[in-house]
Amino acid sequence: MAKNSIDAYGAKGKGNLLTFDPDDLVLVAEESHPLYDSRVHLPLDENMVRNIDYQGVLVPIEVTKNPETGDIEVVTGRQRVKNCREANRRRRERGEEIRFIPGFVRRLGMGERLLVLSAATASENAIRQQETPISRAEKMAKQLSLGRSEADIAILFGVKPQTVRDSLKLLECCAAVQNAVEGGQINVSHAKQLASLSPAEQRAKVAELIDAGAGATGHARSRAQRAVIEGDKPRMKTRKQIAEELDNSVGERAMALRWVLGLPADGSLPGLASAKRAISDFDAQVTA
Repeated sequence: MAKNSIDAYGAKGKGNLLTFDPDDLVLVAEESHPLYDSRVHLPLDENMVRNIDYQGVLVPIEVTKNPETGDIEVVTGRQRVKNCREANRRRRERGEEIRFIPGFVRRLGMGERLLVLSAATASENAIRQQETPISRAEKMAKQLSLGRSEADIAILFGVKPQTVRDSLKLLECCAAVQNAVEGGQINVSHAKQLASLSPAEQRAKVAELIDAGAGATGHARSRAQRAVIEGDKPRMKTRKQIAEELDNSVGERAMALRWVLGLPADGSLPGLASAKRAISDFDAQVTA
């Protein structure tokens, strides 16, 4: 007697995998909708279109039925749906059968739709696909407005809570700074530092950063832009630099440097107050 599929493959259960015509599915384009994702407007990916034309959609999407409209809305897999539609257009022109899309149905009660669906969209896209820093920050802000904590949002996006806070700061920047981040002209760290400035100061500083990085790459670009951000601020010395300075220091200066490095002083460690006084007397110990 033939085994059923669960026994045959040693599976622990089975789900309800259905097959859909991509033209019957709805891609949400309304920004206020919990399933909205700005990348629904991205152009077609020719490589994906050709791949789907050749072998179909191999990875299932996820859909849900809108109880108000009856529409079958795409929860995850927007790009697969868009590119499959184009592949099917070409197949029809050649007189070939269209490709269908495998998909799982997510069934939710009315009270669950807003939080669960928006979380699923944000998490799946953030972890599985490349996205811009600003679009990710916008999705994080949306989750925050829905009452999620920074810790919960960090889990959804597969990052640390500090990354969530840094990303949200991007939304406090003016358009010039955000555009520079999106265009790869400055990094997120630079933008975060500019967020506390006035819009006019941000625009002036980001122009300096772009000019400083023009024509440079890698470490050279990083150093040039770091100099713009730091200006005349003294830079902290590395542990190696402090250790080298210790080799040429004596007395209270040596004691202060040893305290900074966490090393025992000759005889005994200086008290906190005396160490602070020593550091104050030799303020050049940790600055360039």
